[in-house]
Amino acid sequence: MTKNNSQVSRRRFMLAGSAVAAAPLLADLNRAKAETATITQSAAASAPLSVPKGTKIYYIGRGCIGCQTCKTFCPAQAIHYGDCINEIDQSKCIHCGTCYEECPNCVITETIN
Repeated sequence: MTKNNSQVSRRRFMLAGSAVAAAPLLADLNRAKAETATITQSAAASAPLSVPKGTKIYYIGRGCIGCQTCKTFCPAQAIHYGDCINEIDQSKCIHCGTCYEECPNCVITETIN
């Protein structure tokens, strides 16, 4: 084999290996996107009426591991632990987005009322 042919074979091998390694990750990503869309739709449907239109509302998804990081950084102390995950009390929330930015697992969704 020539040097050029061996480089092409190596590239094809790396491409195939990358596809095999990435397939489960992409499946998890698609599942997470679908779950996030479902949570976002249900969150928008259950948004409190006292929040003005155009306000960002935050909800904690199922991937919460209860690390309490969002609760620690919340300036309004609107987050409490309940049902094995953290929950945001929408009546106390000031809609600042600190929890959304600080969550290490990116399980907090942001919707606009």
